[in-house]
Amino acid sequence: MDRNLSMLFLLNMAVSFSSQLIQPLFPLYLKGLGASEVEIGLAVAIGSISATALMLPSGILADRVGRKRLLLIGVALSSLSPFLMTAVSDWRLTVPPYMMFSSSFSFFVTTRMALVAESAMVENRARLFGLMNLAWPIGGITAPYVSGLMIESFGWKTTLILSGGIGIASLIPTLLIREKRLKTSEEKVKSSKLPFIRDHVGLLILFFSFHLFETTGLGMVDLVLPLMMEDRFHLSYHLIGLFFTGANLVTLITQIPSGYLADRYGRKKIIIACVSGIPVALGFWLFMDNWISMLILYVTAQGLWSMTWPATLALLTDSVKPEVIGTAFGIRMTGVRLGFTVGPAVSGVMYSVLGYPVIFITAALLYVASIPLATRFKEARVKIIEEP
Repeated sequence: MDRNLSMLFLLNMAVSFSSQLIQPLFPLYLKGLGASEVEIGLAVAIGSISATALMLPSGILADRVGRKRLLLIGVALSSLSPFLMTAVSDWRLTVPPYMMFSSSFSFFVTTRMALVAESAMVENRARLFGLMNLAWPIGGITAPYVSGLMIESFGWKTTLILSGGIGIASLIPTLLIREKRLKTSEEKVKSSKLPFIRDHVGLLILFFSFHLFETTGLGMVDLVLPLMMEDRFHLSYHLIGLFFTGANLVTLITQIPSGYLADRYGRKKIIIACVSGIPVALGFWLFMDNWISMLILYVTAQGLWSMTWPATLALLTDSVKPEVIGTAFGIRMTGVRLGFTVGPAVSGVMYSVLGYPVIFITAALLYVASIPLATRFKEARVKIIEEP
């Protein structure tokens, strides 16, 4: 791993830890400030809308103005917004800084993907994405549990300050990243935009739709999970945090093997196999009456979903021109973030009116609907050189 990837890995861990201190238990933070289930879903959805709206522009900007500048903007937003949250006591006033916090992810994630794609070869692309993806769970394994303990002991203010402080510290690896100049001139990038859109519009719609279905289901479950665990099982914050810690732990375990399997046996096959198991795990929630069984099923579903990451990223990278890879990732991530916008908004209403079973049934059906989309992915045939 070269210096750029090493610094990017450290930055990614910091971003993951900082966000996981806030995001998983954020619905309970809003509830503590007096928000109803519907209002919680609305607040989370508004934050996601801001991130969604910036995904495609950030991808285009990463191709035009440079990767490092986008990373610095993301770090600045993620550092400032938690400190702003500490100054308010009305849930409505938390929405603007939460929008900033969510938006910081848009500037980081598309730029990160482009930097990884530039450093990979076709035959090991999924494995490199899998290796770099380890930063997400490494940063997130302890954060939700630590967040729960800190909230119970010191309150939300201390947790928010820690999140902002980690954001400030992440400036160090960001500044140490050396940006590589693309071989393609700016004029060539501009001239390639039109044929790029014309040639790949169907492909981009397919990736957009697939990730929209996936993350809408996940967004529905993630919003209602902490509320359900508190209302039904009366779990403490740190035990609720175990669900998200478990999800990050299984992601850590799956990334390198899933990248290797995708490169070795076919990226499309891995995607279809993993997605097919998620509706089963979600469906079994309806038959469970203890939180430990639900924890196991939730972690299983999250693990299967995370196994699709290296394969989908590698497939998209193989399919587009290098000079517009940031734009392609921006379109993909717009689908991802739109799902995380629609899911919580719908879930909050459904939970207050219909209860949690309908949410898990709907989420499972969305994953079922994404399987036919996955069958339409096309992958380049890659000759794998086996080691003696």
